[in-house]
Amino acid sequence: MKRVLALTLAGALAGALAACGSSPEHTTGPTPPPIGSDTAGSATAVVATPPPVDPDHQPLPLWPEVRSGKLANGLTYYILPHKKPEQRALLWLAVNAGSVLEDDDQRGLAHFDEHMAFNGTKRFPKNDLVHYLQSIGMRFGADLNAYTNFDQTVYQLEVPTDKPEFMDKGLDILRDWAGDAVYDKDQVESERGVVREEWRLGRGANQRLFDKEAPVLFAGSRYATRNTIGDVDIIDHAARDTLYRFYKDWYRPDLMAVIVVGEVDPAQIEQTIKAKFGDLKNPTNERARVHAEVPKADGTRVTIETDREAVGTSVEVYNMVPTRSRDSKADDRRLVVEQVYRTIMAERFATLRRKADAPFLDASVRIQTLVREIDALSREADAKPGHVEDTLKALFTEVLRVERHGFLQSELDRAKIAVARQYEEAELQESTIPSRALTTEIVRNFLQHELMIGPKAERVLANEFLPTISLDELNKLATSFGGADNRVIAISAPDGTKLPTKDEVLHIVADVAKTDIPAWEDKGPAQKLMETPPTPGKVTKEKTNDKIGVTEWTLSNGVRVIVKPTDFEADSVAMSAWSPGGEATVNDTDYANARWAVPVAEVSGVGDFDADTLQKMLVGKQMRVQMSVDDYSEGISATTSAKDLETMLQLVYMKMAKPRLDEPQVGVWKQAIETRLGDLARDPGFQFNKLQSAALYKNNIRETIPEPADLDKLDAKKAFEFYKARFGDASDFTFVFVGSFDPAKLKPLVETYLGSLPAKGRVEKEKDLGIRKVAGQVRKEWKIGEAPKAQVRIDFHADESWTRDKDRDMFILGQLLTMRLTDDLREDKSGVYGIGARGSIARSPHQERTFTVAFGCDPKRVDELIKAVYDQIAAMEKDPDKLDADRSGYLDKVKETYKRTRETDLRTNAFWAGWLTNAYHYGDDPALVLDIDALVKRVTADNVKAAAKRWLDAKSTFTAVLLPEK
Repeated sequence: MKRVLALTLAGALAGALAACGSSPEHTTGPTPPPIGSDTAGSATAVVATPPPVDPDHQPLPLWPEVRSGKLANGLTYYILPHKKPEQRALLWLAVNAGSVLEDDDQRGLAHFDEHMAFNGTKRFPKNDLVHYLQSIGMRFGADLNAYTNFDQTVYQLEVPTDKPEFMDKGLDILRDWAGDAVYDKDQVESERGVVREEWRLGRGANQRLFDKEAPVLFAGSRYATRNTIGDVDIIDHAARDTLYRFYKDWYRPDLMAVIVVGEVDPAQIEQTIKAKFGDLKNPTNERARVHAEVPKADGTRVTIETDREAVGTSVEVYNMVPTRSRDSKADDRRLVVEQVYRTIMAERFATLRRKADAPFLDASVRIQTLVREIDALSREADAKPGHVEDTLKALFTEVLRVERHGFLQSELDRAKIAVARQYEEAELQESTIPSRALTTEIVRNFLQHELMIGPKAERVLANEFLPTISLDELNKLATSFGGADNRVIAISAPDGTKLPTKDEVLHIVADVAKTDIPAWEDKGPAQKLMETPPTPGKVTKEKTNDKIGVTEWTLSNGVRVIVKPTDFEADSVAMSAWSPGGEATVNDTDYANARWAVPVAEVSGVGDFDADTLQKMLVGKQMRVQMSVDDYSEGISATTSAKDLETMLQLVYMKMAKPRLDEPQVGVWKQAIETRLGDLARDPGFQFNKLQSAALYKNNIRETIPEPADLDKLDAKKAFEFYKARFGDASDFTFVFVGSFDPAKLKPLVETYLGSLPAKGRVEKEKDLGIRKVAGQVRKEWKIGEAPKAQVRIDFHADESWTRDKDRDMFILGQLLTMRLTDDLREDKSGVYGIGARGSIARSPHQERTFTVAFGCDPKRVDELIKAVYDQIAAMEKDPDKLDADRSGYLDKVKETYKRTRETDLRTNAFWAGWLTNAYHYGDDPALVLDIDALVKRVTADNVKAAAKRWLDAKSTFTAVLLPEK
């Protein structure tokens, strides 16, 4: 059910569980409003001496960087000046109201209300709000969005700050959302269809399983009966006044916070908020906010559910308690202790997963705020076929193993290093943390009273807490969540799976408690990844491109290195590398092994270190290295902190020069992949993708999604030899580094770890395999699955020579058509929740164009909406700037969106890494990225009409349609 919760709670679970290598789960946290005191008694009463105040349990003060206050009407505001992204401000409205507050006739209407905020307000009639924001370059979905869950509704807006009117109008939008949504009857009816399409999009095995499990998981709580997406019958038929009643009852200033984070003047914004929001009034007969409550602890509850489309078998165990406070120093210490506990348990489960006799494919332990009012210790695992009971035993065994034998000092030491490093990294990155992450934390501060003291203060406290955390304290942590009385065991599986009964589940748990469980054995890792560095090479040639601050080095072994130091992201470096060749270098017979080369090597470890040892050696390192091989090239993508840059390069060296084959581990991986592929065969979306790929590429083996039986053909030694062949000769590799480094300090590291890579003088070109898409006008339909939804993909394709202007025109065409289709198919016809159009032209080894339109919809409306797509294409060929008499200006919106997006792109490492990789791959001038006007000038009616006529020709299309079985 973990997948179901992740989808259904729509963000309620986000922020919990920072995995090893990520930032702390509460990187910045809150202070609730000051706690008042009650007085009682008479003039003659004797006042008792109050008990001493424990400062560790008092709310910590709010991060001084944040300006916060409360208006007379109860509205809270937060203002945080921050410069990432530059020239932007996030304006959010948090409403302390979600689906748990719905009346019986309103189930689903809290979410419907969220939609209505975009469909007409006092200042922005109908869809004018979206159109205005597009006109200033903001994107619907990326820069303008909202979400609703059980407990809250949050509106999210991002605006430029280079003109004062953008901020002023942005706050007007928040003010309208807070109190002046119009609820025009025609707009209500129109949006009803969009909400229904969002409901339809979410239907499937996950949702059906959640619908069955929620009444058991949340028994006795409003969470059991207030699924946020709601009752489709109510969505379809609820009166406008019923919908509006929720808005008037719960959208009120004492339940709201206005949050502004970005390049702003706090004093000025504070005055503007007071002026714009001070006149909001609370209802005369104010309704009390309903508590969802926590399920009563009256014995273990068990839910065992199946679905024929379920992807895998899940076993989950929850122990639930009322949500604990998160605002004091003592609370912060508890969170750090729990982080250490989870880190050790994650390491143990990773070790168990690698064993051949493990009953599960993957497992984890979480301590999380499940929903607003419930905290939970959860143990969850994906069981191997036929091993549900064994998986349940394993989950309980590992928790009991800790209770009986405790953790080992070596495990605790590693976990402390890992957690401390996470806090260190969060502090180092404070100045360039994305504003969205900080805004999200402020939302938690307002709604959940989570402490927010800033990364520096959090690191100081973490460093104070970590040395005091003892083995004994950790060993007892799980028991603090109670035992059988507040436990839920949830098992979900495909139809036909042999499953235990509820009584058998309870007997299994009881039997585990009687089992003799041995202590854990910890195999300590080696101290260093590399004891002796390799013999360095040398930079033999250097040239610079001052326009974009890029330097190119050629190493003595032929490796080319492109470096661009930046200050975009503090203590962060992105690296990418590629070499021509890939799977095209082998014939179809050998491809059966080559396609698995990377995972075979990855699960084996490197050098003398197996995967388990390697994981432990890298504890505390903020880095990731991922190898890849595709049709025409092999590559590497990596991210690291500047502090761990040398370790990252050492790991790259080891993966290229000293890979390892661990056949027993390959066997474990092979079994897991076979199971995963078998599970996915039940998923209609996966099957749709598989079938359309096979049909589009005429069953070419290299374009088909593998079957479990394909693993039977795997020869691990041959796959490994292919891996070594592709990465064992670095002669024609190019590496790109972008980030916070000093080139003078990077150079000797590059010479040592890249200049020493084996090189045999290989020079290859991308080989055309002759793979072509099916010709002509083809339509394929498949009936798969029981959910009442369809998926449509229209693929326009043909050979096309690449030019830069064509590439620009293809991008423009995708942006423009997406806007027009959204206005027509979503807003006018209420036929889709979302729709996208995009195109590209492949430059090598075979030049061809592809333009795709994709959407989901009601199966009964497939042909109608496909026709609407072609109608919009035809209309765009006549007048691309105008949809109807009232809506125009699409070309200007495309221009502004491109310019605004490029503003922020040019200040990110990932964008530059991708751009430089592409530019040096094809020998382009990398400084072209600065010429924004070159694309803007092509956004003309004549260019768009010509591109649409040339590329959106129905005679060369592949249309794939997924329909339900009934």
